[in-house]
Amino acid sequence: MRNSTSTFLTSLEPFVDAAAAGEFLGLHPVTVQRLARNGVLPGHPVQQGKRKHWRFLLTELREWLRERHGGTSGYAN
Repeated sequence: MRNSTSTFLTSLEPFVDAAAAGEFLGLHPVTVQRLARNGVLPGHPVQQGKRKHWRFLLTELREWLRERHGGTSGYAN
């Protein structure tokens, strides 16, 4: 059981911040945060209250690009 747990933990994708997500998408970090806040972009809020910090998974952003652009974007490949 320990091996399967270790494999699972090492295969988890790290979250990235809005700056890294913006670089991946070709968008300004503020735009990334606004799109996530408005539910357009897949994101994960990590702080309670009025001002949330957002984190993103590149695999989710890649899938969002594929759905939005029909898989033709260079970022999605």
